[in-house]
Amino acid sequence: MLKELRIRDLAIVEDAVIPFAAGLNVMTGSTGAGKSIILAAVQLLSGARAKKSLIRRGAERLSVEGIFSIAENWPLRGDHGMDRGETELSIRRELAGDGRNRIWINGMLSTVAAAQSASRALIELHGQHEQQKYLDSSNHILYLDAWGDYREHLEKTMSAIERFRALSERLARLTTAEEEDRRREDYLRFQLRELEDLKLEPGLERTLESRIKQIEHRQKYIGALEESRELLEGEGGSALERLSRALRALDSIAPMDEAWHEAAGLLAASRISIVEIARRISHALAAADEGEGDLESLQGRLAAIQRLGRKYGLGSDGLLAKRDEIRKVLASLTAGVEIEDVRRDRAACERELVPMLAALSASRRESAAALGALVTTELQKLGMKGALFRAFVAGDENSALQETPLEIHLSPRGVDRVEFRIRTNIGEEMHPLADIASGGELSRITLVLKKLEVEEKKIPILIFDEIDAGLGADLGGIVADRLSELSRTYQIICITHLPQVAAKAAHHVKILKQVRGERTIASARVLEGRERVDEIARMLGGKGGLREDLAEELLEND
Repeated sequence: MLKELRIRDLAIVEDAVIPFAAGLNVMTGSTGAGKSIILAAVQLLSGARAKKSLIRRGAERLSVEGIFSIAENWPLRGDHGMDRGETELSIRRELAGDGRNRIWINGMLSTVAAAQSASRALIELHGQHEQQKYLDSSNHILYLDAWGDYREHLEKTMSAIERFRALSERLARLTTAEEEDRRREDYLRFQLRELEDLKLEPGLERTLESRIKQIEHRQKYIGALEESRELLEGEGGSALERLSRALRALDSIAPMDEAWHEAAGLLAASRISIVEIARRISHALAAADEGEGDLESLQGRLAAIQRLGRKYGLGSDGLLAKRDEIRKVLASLTAGVEIEDVRRDRAACERELVPMLAALSASRRESAAALGALVTTELQKLGMKGALFRAFVAGDENSALQETPLEIHLSPRGVDRVEFRIRTNIGEEMHPLADIASGGELSRITLVLKKLEVEEKKIPILIFDEIDAGLGADLGGIVADRLSELSRTYQIICITHLPQVAAKAAHHVKILKQVRGERTIASARVLEGRERVDEIARMLGGKGGLREDLAEELLEND
């Protein structure tokens, strides 16, 4: 339970220490006295966003701390380093004006996530805006699933749904990619044919240009080659003949002088080079004779390469690289094979999932019937004698699973839609909760649903912010009895304006607001004895001694 709440420099609260007790605790006070600030402090302990605007004007920082009494079997005891014998847990949060935000758990610096985890296992806070959660039909399936006794099957089904949806998304992506690949493949194959027709080789463009120049200047080219060959190896004083004679001469005197042996070696190397050059000249002359009539063909081939080069902005070597790249891309277009694998996996998953969904729907219908009966009984105890509550489960018995694709109907929780409906008076039609006009009826419905919710979560502390809003005095006693009954199992902290609820409390805290030194300050005081009679009398309204007598009577009847 929450034993004590300490607040410093939060909004108009300067310094307050509020003790709480087991059972039913109430907080009362005039409208605007600052009761909502107490709730803001609890929300900060629960990890809510801390805004600098909450810091009291003139203060450097705000701090809130909650001291909790922890049961021996509290599930998060080990997460916060508590020894087995420890019975108290403290959560403290501080926000400085420079934006620094720090949290301590049991005196050790901690995190917002840790505070959220601890508080969720300790406190269920039901503010006035929480009623909207029950009015929104999209939350009804979450409520029913949390309350029902089919959690293990639900988790398995949700896991199968997640896998099925992932496979469906994968299949959709692959199908789209395949369609794009088909369009792309046609264009790529056209490009590849263009490039392959050129019979590209490394350096081909330069080779063709050189060959064309040779043919265009054929007479000069061949004449120069023939003259060079004749000078190098022809008869009658060729270079090779002269070198050979000089080499023989030097070899003859090399025994006389070692230096001429080295010179002879250089002449021999030169002779070898000239022989190689002469061989290349002979080959070039033979090639020139063979390609004598190919000029037009070579010019056409070069023009084709240059035309495609301009199209792609590439030279011949770039075109060669593009050809190889297109071949690789075409080889990688294998989505069709993968699609069949994914399609088979999804079909197998669907065969497994469909009976799981049917079983989940059956469990939901069974739990919905039990929930409807239970809530109806609770509402009738709260004075709604003609109330009839039902949880409707729809979408589970249609033929959509067989006649249309499953993913059209599938959500992360299956194919069902759940909606809470109510009849508040005998003879009326069933209506969605959102259509309820009476604030008192809505307060009682949310009280019942919240009670069932915390029973399922096994949370020890339940805080209500004006759960009795919209209730008349005739129903105040009924709600007070119900809260008192709840307080035998939970610690209840309730902000209330109903004197009947305040009179039922085991612990009564009054929130006061006063002006001190031209500053408004909110504070809290535990009421006992005459002070409590006076506060309940104030809540009853009116004037004179009658309200004091009624206040005393309410307290005596507690």
